[in-house]
Amino acid sequence: MKTKHSLSIFQILSITASALILSLLLTSPVMAQEGYRLLVDRNFGFSAGSQIRGDFTLKISGDQDHLASVTFLLDGEEMATITEAPFRFRFNTGSYPEGVHELSARLTLKDGSTITLSPRRFEFASSQAEKEAIFKIIVPLLGVVLLLSLIGGGVQMLALRGKPAGRYAPGQARDYGVAGGAICPKCQRPTPLHLWSINLAVGRLDRCENCGQFSLMRRQPLDVLRAAEAAELQAEREALPAKAKSEEEKLRELLDQSRFHE
Repeated sequence: MKTKHSLSIFQILSITASALILSLLLTSPVMAQEGYRLLVDRNFGFSAGSQIRGDFTLKISGDQDHLASVTFLLDGEEMATITEAPFRFRFNTGSYPEGVHELSARLTLKDGSTITLSPRRFEFASSQAEKEAIFKIIVPLLGVVLLLSLIGGGVQMLALRGKPAGRYAPGQARDYGVAGGAICPKCQRPTPLHLWSINLAVGRLDRCENCGQFSLMRRQPLDVLRAAEAAELQAEREALPAKAKSEEEKLRELLDQSRFHE
């Protein structure tokens, strides 16, 4: 009785061990297949969440040493079969109908087994849908930029309120800093631009440091600004002799008048 009982326990242990070994053998291929994912990379075009339009590349992430081939699928239908690494397929959404599609891949391993990856859903967007999506992104950004510009312009106006103009003498070198400089359309003299001026795309609404007036100014290259400084200095020098001569003429007229009265 003891012998039969001990053999029964031995048989149970053998069956259990055999089942465990068999389970490991059956699950090891599955463990080797884990970690594969389908990736969709944009080469050129539009991508916003699940909406895509343009040129893209499908590829597989994971250990590719076990792969024999990869068949890329669109709605379950074959797009292309790649038989060597890197397992990638480049496609353009314009070559397929617009609308919602499922992208997937069927992997064939070197041991002959296959894996079908879970599909990823994308909408191949139309040109109109692309424009609408871009519009939804750009408009809020432009609103934020405009708001910041208005706040900056208001700060600048408050800071410059009551500040006298005529900061620079003719020909005096200006420090244009990071914002650069412009030629004032009111007085035609070079003036530095302020960082807090309002950027209106076609120019900056800023205050001239010479005449003190606000106007739309366009940034100019440094060599143009330096040339303008030199030009106003030359004009100032040319005007000085004329003024001196005019004073001499006035003095002579006074002398002549005094002699006449004598």
